[in-house]
Amino acid sequence: MSTKAERLAAFIKELRGSSSQRRFCQQLGVSNSCVNFWESGLAWPDTENLEKLATLKGWSLADLQTYLVKGELPSEEPLEQILSKVRTLPTEAVVEIVAVAVQTLAARTGSVNEQSNVA
Repeated sequence: MSTKAERLAAFIKELRGSSSQRRFCQQLGVSNSCVNFWESGLAWPDTENLEKLATLKGWSLADLQTYLVKGELPSEEPLEQILSKVRTLPTEAVVEIVAVAVQTLAARTGSVNEQSNVA
């Protein structure tokens, strides 16, 4: 069984993905050493930073606290799972997703307009 500190470290590593600790610190607006300390268990984020971390995952602060204390993941609907994943992706990947979403929406809207003109 993992501890709160181990769950926090794994959670942060998952959120930052391939980003460096320094870049992730900049993204969060914290000092350059914070993420290193959190990942190594030498420090614990304050509530404001826990909220930032939860938001990046698409969770509430309560969801994150429950996960850290009990190890229980929040239950998510499929759409929430997708949105949570999108929030953690690099900008380039999000741009690609948006482009596909716009194309899909345009195609569906075009299909609806064509069907209403036929009727």
